[in-house]
Amino acid sequence: MILTECLTGICGIVTKRLTRRLLIFTFLACTVMYSRVDAEFVPFVIPAKPDANSPIAVTSYKPILTDSDRLIADGGHFYRAGQRVRLWGVNLSFGANLPTHEDAPYIAARMAAAGVNTVRCHHLDTSRWPRGIWNATNGKDIEPEALDRLDFFVNQLALHGIFVNINLHVGREHSEYIGLPQTNRDYDKISNIFTPALVDAQKDYARQLLSHVNPYRGVRYADDPAVAIFEITNENSFFMWSSDETLRTLPVYYADILQEQFNAWLVNRYGSNDKLSDSWSEGAQQLGEDLLINGELQITGPAGSVPQNWRLEQHEDCRASLSRCQYRSKDALFIEIADADDTQWHLQFNQGGISLEAGQYYTVIFEAASDQSRELGCNVGQAESPWGNLGLSRQAELTNEWQTFSFGFVARADENNARVNFAFSGSAAPVYLANVQFHPGGRIGLAEGEKLDSGSVALYADNESSRRTIDRMLFLAETEKNYFDGMRDYIKSNLGSGALVNGTIVFGPLGLYAQSDMDFIDTHAYWQHPSFPGEPWDAGNWLINQKPMVDYSDEATIFNLAASRLADKPFTLSEYNHPAPLDSQAGCVPLIASFAAIQDWDGIWLYTYSHSSHEWDREYMNSYFDVDTNPAKWGFMRAGTAIFRNAGIQPLSGVSLISLTGSEEMLSALADLHLRHDRDMFDVLAERAKIARYEMLKTQFVSTFAGQSATKEPDGSDPVLDWFVERSNGFYAVWGSSAWAFAGHANRYEASTAGRISVTSPGFVAMTVTALDDSAVNESQKILITACGRCENTGMIFSDDRRTVGRNWGGPPVRIETVAGTVALLAEQWKCQALGLDGMPKRDVPVDNGAIKLSPEYETMWYLLTR
Repeated sequence: MILTECLTGICGIVTKRLTRRLLIFTFLACTVMYSRVDAEFVPFVIPAKPDANSPIAVTSYKPILTDSDRLIADGGHFYRAGQRVRLWGVNLSFGANLPTHEDAPYIAARMAAAGVNTVRCHHLDTSRWPRGIWNATNGKDIEPEALDRLDFFVNQLALHGIFVNINLHVGREHSEYIGLPQTNRDYDKISNIFTPALVDAQKDYARQLLSHVNPYRGVRYADDPAVAIFEITNENSFFMWSSDETLRTLPVYYADILQEQFNAWLVNRYGSNDKLSDSWSEGAQQLGEDLLINGELQITGPAGSVPQNWRLEQHEDCRASLSRCQYRSKDALFIEIADADDTQWHLQFNQGGISLEAGQYYTVIFEAASDQSRELGCNVGQAESPWGNLGLSRQAELTNEWQTFSFGFVARADENNARVNFAFSGSAAPVYLANVQFHPGGRIGLAEGEKLDSGSVALYADNESSRRTIDRMLFLAETEKNYFDGMRDYIKSNLGSGALVNGTIVFGPLGLYAQSDMDFIDTHAYWQHPSFPGEPWDAGNWLINQKPMVDYSDEATIFNLAASRLADKPFTLSEYNHPAPLDSQAGCVPLIASFAAIQDWDGIWLYTYSHSSHEWDREYMNSYFDVDTNPAKWGFMRAGTAIFRNAGIQPLSGVSLISLTGSEEMLSALADLHLRHDRDMFDVLAERAKIARYEMLKTQFVSTFAGQSATKEPDGSDPVLDWFVERSNGFYAVWGSSAWAFAGHANRYEASTAGRISVTSPGFVAMTVTALDDSAVNESQKILITACGRCENTGMIFSDDRRTVGRNWGGPPVRIETVAGTVALLAEQWKCQALGLDGMPKRDVPVDNGAIKLSPEYETMWYLLTR
């Protein structure tokens, strides 16, 4: 959809009360690479120890000393001492939570000077000392020195007005330390939601930490107003990524516990086997006509040919060949693998051109074997870009014996070009495949031999009736909610904590339901998170897509985040980043701070300040995520404070309340939505309210589980928003009363701002204009302009496509592309100074009739205007 307004009267944008809204949100299908205009890189190492005299430093923070300073949640927002508070902060990961007594004061001071008022202690529980809180000897007990460092650091943060959010479970595998079998997912995730012994272990750790008296504060962690938030578990849900596969393949010990709980739930719901059977028989379907051509996989061409109507895909350097053979007395397609890596989809065998109907049940049936134990991926998805999954993604566990696999699913969308696909890189073991079928229908209720009175009803069946699937979803949702509600109650009632408690991030409609009685709702997102074609987190083998988010508004993470907000609950984003070495990473803070401001969110934590407990004086970027020495992120934090924390860009006044359910039973309706849309909350809202993404640039959206949808109309005070995307050449702008935020291609600035801002280099620029005295821009006495292009280390070596540097991150000093251009304010008398690395004035910049010329000659990303 294209919606435009002319840019006349743009000077009126700087008035204190905005009376018009600008929105341009354009999609054109043509794809071109954006050009990088040559620009100058200059060293820009922001000192680890701040200069308290810097004119841009925040100095008005209030120490957190008494219970009157406690953070509370009320009416959908956070408050301190009766005043609305937005949380603006960073994560600390692993050893970064445990700085020395010497380092802690200046770390806290540096954060406070940038406007940070919260930190999230992440991965504190994952490792042994010195990277984590557990002792190095056996990992069973808390290390006293680690706890002392945490105590001292918490006090320093509190003295600088910084609230602490402690994650109680991130990476701890309690199963290892209490003698339970190994779970089938890292960090005991999913299993620790329902296994009583693992839940008790989590409670025991919470008890040890919250009952501890911090000697530097004189109070227990449970009672300390500075320890404002406890998060129960990080990214952990029955509805998270690949959760179906995890639940289907649970080790016996955990599978038995969950099946027993499921059968008890069914007994409570139905009472008898007959009633259960009657209910689950509803919606059963016989198999329809086979939709595949040549499911026998016959090869009619010469040696090396592919079966007719099928396709072999070979990606990167992976190679395979196809032929016919006999294996264990069965005619089969022999898939011989010459070269494989650890990424399963790098070798695929599929048939496309299949039409699917949304909501229809389909069944894939095939026979398969291998010489060795290995996995064979089976999925059904789009046969062309964007290659979306349509409801099936399973792993078949192959052995040297023939097995028949039958995988059913409900199609998530109408699709005229779907494909049945097998993925088989990840192992060099061959695959034997035979008799592939794809049918509509195939649903059954109770399987043969399943009975309630013997507790033998499985959590999953291969081809389930709709009622059986819904019941499983209801059971999982209720079980998950009981876990989170129980942990919250334990923290608040048993341990007597006055802190806020959140559970985990939102994973779709049922995940939102499970979090609905937490003190606030939380989310995570990354734009172009690195991928690892080989081993997970292999520092020498990773890729990142050089895609500026401003060029891909239809893929932007921010819209799905906004769709997860729940009425009457504060809403936060506790992990966010545009990771290094994206050429467009400088857009991270301006984009998320401004969008969160217009949507009136309540907290943001960038991921992450640092992973280290000792490298605070580092003068180069050391990873994708650390922002402490990345000026493309940390250099914008002061601007982000003005934009988001101080509401320099005011919220949209129009609010749309969307009910996720109608008159039907609420939880069943949510389960139905979840089955259709999985974790995509924007698609859920789009179905319920018929909205498009661009509407989130002019209206706040909030969900409710029941009741009537409602709309509060705009009152004319809204910020002005642009998001242009033309031939993959994007520009994003928000003009608020006290702050402006921009990100996009240099050649778009002048036209998109009616000449107010022009940029000649570099090719991509992020820029903010922020009033530091919280006045309207045209009334302010103190304005900070922050501008940056790319950010790289000295000696950084990129691949030809700039998708990776491998281990070649280079070294100090970190450098930025300085910006050449002009910013025109109103014609009053301004004094402009280029600021140095420490934020102190270093050189005067001429101002010509209100126009400031930004130039690489000043070797800075900061310009301070005063009058």
